[in-house]
Amino acid sequence: MSHALDSTWKALVENLPDGVCYVSMEGIVLHANRSFASLLGFSSQQVLFGLSLLTFMHPDYHVPMEDFLHRILQKDKSLSAIQVQILGSDENQRWMEIRWIDIPVEEGAFLVVRDLTSYKTLQEELLLQALTDELTGLYNRRGFKMMAEQELKHCHRLKTEVVLLSIDIDTFKQINDTYGHDEGDRVLKLVAKTLETSFRSSDIIGRWGGDEFLVLALDAPSGTVDLLAARFKQALCDISQRQGLPCMIAVTIGSAFSNAKTISSLEQLIQQADKAMYANKRR
Repeated sequence: MSHALDSTWKALVENLPDGVCYVSMEGIVLHANRSFASLLGFSSQQVLFGLSLLTFMHPDYHVPMEDFLHRILQKDKSLSAIQVQILGSDENQRWMEIRWIDIPVEEGAFLVVRDLTSYKTLQEELLLQALTDELTGLYNRRGFKMMAEQELKHCHRLKTEVVLLSIDIDTFKQINDTYGHDEGDRVLKLVAKTLETSFRSSDIIGRWGGDEFLVLALDAPSGTVDLLAARFKQALCDISQRQGLPCMIAVTIGSAFSNAKTISSLEQLIQQADKAMYANKRR
């Protein structure tokens, strides 16, 4: 390669929008372009030379990054890229993709680094939309099932008791028919807000559909159900008066339990709580 062409290639790498760096066998930055420094929040790449890549990484990603470096330096092509969280000089966390470029060198490796923060943020927003009820902001059916099943498995491992509450708004159809759907939506929002303030942030709350809500109360002894239900109903009564609603919001609640002796699946808990709720409605 001629000297002129060699200079052109260096200029090209220096001005690429993606970060490029050359690291040693130990993951020490030996060379880097301006974009790489900029991604980490530095104005000059020279300050990075001699520092480990791990210096800029969130602690949760130190082990995966060390494993990645070990693989690529052994020319293991089974994993050519990794996504990590970076802690830049401004202490802002960003998502980066680090990709290995398989260029033959005696020691070390060439890496290309790309900022994934916008993509990750969009991905998280889309996931949240897919799992959230648009009207109330609670988990929708899909979101509740996903989160509740995960927490239920955790509680089963720890052998802690959980309570599932099935909550149905009384005379909701009459509210819609008499006062209109806007008032019906207002009632749904108030019930949702009251659920969030009446239960702990660790409990899983969702709108199961229509005017039915579910709550998975974690690490809650079955003896506390009456207290939980009474507290929630009183809160609904209070908010109905404060908001000047044309009618009082009333609900019917059914419950089901799972503990070390009677381990139940989420589907079984929902069926049992629904059955209890409808039985209470008929009374």
